[in-house]
Amino acid sequence: MICNAPCKAGSSFVLLLAGICPSVFAVDAGAEPASRLQETVVVTANREPGRWYDAAAAVDVVAVSEQIPGFRFDSAELLAGLPGVQADSRANFAQDTRITLRGFGARSAFGVRGINLRIDGVPLTMPDGQSQTSSIALGAIDRVEVLRGPMASLYGNAAGGTIAFYSARPEESELTATLAGGDAEQRRYQLQGQWAGERAGARVLLSQFSTDGFREHSSAERNQLAGQWYYQTESEVDLLARVDISRDPETLDPQGLTYDQWQEDETQVHPVATIFDPRKSIEHAQTSLGARQQTAWGGWQASGWVGEREIEQYLSFPGDDENGSGAVIDLHREFSGANLRLARQLATLELAAGVELAQMRDQRQGFVNAQGELGELKRDEVGEVQSRDVYTSLQWQPSARWSWQAGARYNSVRFDVADNYIQGTNPDDSGSLRFSEPSLSLGGSYGEGPWRLFASLGSGFETPTLTEMAYRNEGTGLNTDLQPSRNRQAEFGWRIEAQTLNASIVSFVVHSQDELVVDQSSGGRTTYRNGADTEREGLEGQLSWQLASQWHWRLGGTLMRAEYSAGPYAGLRLPGVARENLYSQVDWQARSIPLQLSLATQYRGDVASSDDNSEIVPGALTWDLAARSQRAWGATLVSLWAKLNNVTDKKYVGSVIVNQSRGRTIEPAPGRQLDVGVEVSYRW
Repeated sequence: MICNAPCKAGSSFVLLLAGICPSVFAVDAGAEPASRLQETVVVTANREPGRWYDAAAAVDVVAVSEQIPGFRFDSAELLAGLPGVQADSRANFAQDTRITLRGFGARSAFGVRGINLRIDGVPLTMPDGQSQTSSIALGAIDRVEVLRGPMASLYGNAAGGTIAFYSARPEESELTATLAGGDAEQRRYQLQGQWAGERAGARVLLSQFSTDGFREHSSAERNQLAGQWYYQTESEVDLLARVDISRDPETLDPQGLTYDQWQEDETQVHPVATIFDPRKSIEHAQTSLGARQQTAWGGWQASGWVGEREIEQYLSFPGDDENGSGAVIDLHREFSGANLRLARQLATLELAAGVELAQMRDQRQGFVNAQGELGELKRDEVGEVQSRDVYTSLQWQPSARWSWQAGARYNSVRFDVADNYIQGTNPDDSGSLRFSEPSLSLGGSYGEGPWRLFASLGSGFETPTLTEMAYRNEGTGLNTDLQPSRNRQAEFGWRIEAQTLNASIVSFVVHSQDELVVDQSSGGRTTYRNGADTEREGLEGQLSWQLASQWHWRLGGTLMRAEYSAGPYAGLRLPGVARENLYSQVDWQARSIPLQLSLATQYRGDVASSDDNSEIVPGALTWDLAARSQRAWGATLVSLWAKLNNVTDKKYVGSVIVNQSRGRTIEPAPGRQLDVGVEVSYRW
């Protein structure tokens, strides 16, 4: 067993606190509350606006302006410090950020699984449960909200919870140009224009990011266009239209390293990367329109979306077996959906009901990878997924102290695959599956003054995705052995919202049956299975404290035990899930000059890379230091920032590839890097 963690969790937590202790004693009792402590509005997917403080659920919100500055290319930058979230930057832009929520999503070989992602109320998650964050223009995001636990089960096919990204309606007309650069030849160019009218507003963002990567064969480029149009009618119907276009022309994949290779030289690539030239190109486009209205009798909201996604990916093996599926993926996806929710307000009672319909169609072909060149056709099929969900909720607030919430959702998901490649010994692998699952939740909160207690319990489910069903270890065709996993959850928490402080602490327990886990992963192809039962229990906390007029401290953390509870791995840890995730950020604002300094400290505990826990990848304590300043000359505002990542040049693992069959489990993190940026805005 490999277990070379540099420090235990306890000592790491002491070091983490040491980074912020000098500022703790700088408390100014007369300090004014910071703007970040103003009332936060939660507008999650199927709810009208409501204060997070009253929710009978674990909800956390962070404004992007609270995070330390950076390129805003990796979604982990926006998720830092949110409790329950483990966002692992792979430093491999061909595979997207690895996001887990209370341990769900750890099985993901690429993209996001087990977590419902939304942007401005519109799903980014496909009807089968798969998501990608690479299509989000992060430069246009204003805040991020995370909903976890039993109440999150009402958002559909996701066991972990919901992460919602929101843009802000323009308040003034402005043109902004951004230029940023850094080590590994990282470059970002961005131009954003917005217009604010009496009833309407609009924003258009153009962005390009490119890097050579800190490893060989890891260069990447991403071009994005995002547009939003806001309008409020005279009858106070709010409309929001979005257009999101993203293009990654060629992103190289350096592949994972073995533990010994990582120890020897973390900047190297595995030799298969030079033989098969693994890489990926993506084109993504999505448009959506949403509307909502709140009246004395209640409210309604509706949305519709349509999009397409094209992927060409070269994996790091030939895929030329007699009944193989190839190792070059050519995928064209079309997707669409609609959501309608109606709510009726009756004194202290709100009744709501809704329906969400979504569908996707994948045309997938597989070719032989002839050492980096396109070979013969080995797979040709069309896969379709349809989801039909109905849901209802009840919210009752009999007094200012008490609030009760209950909800139910019925989910129906159908998979159909038509095989168009039937040759020789390769059989007809057409088939279909249908899953129908209910989700239930019940919660309540109690409190007075600045504090609140809350508790909830419920049940949910998660289906395998079409991509996860695409391969078998033996044989061809759809992996029809995969079944949905089911979970039961409970949580209890306390939160406080005072003049200069908001904080919360939540304990939770989750029992899952037939958890979806990685079976084998090799060369970029991953197969899955239903694992044995699992258990998760843990503690989450967050704090946002205006210590003094110049000092602010933000703290977020999760301590969690996630293990198999039955089967051959009973008592062993779930791979890819850290027991400890701790984050601290101290901000200091100078009095006489426009300068803010930030020190961010993060500790992620060690993780198992496989079901049998034969390899334990060490955890790491890292430090980031940032400075930002801005100066106005009339209508022109100039902002500067600089960020020193990994100040101590710590050698650590950014992410792991779960159950990698050839031992290439390590995705290294970069060493010390300096990034700088300048932003010039003109307002009128």
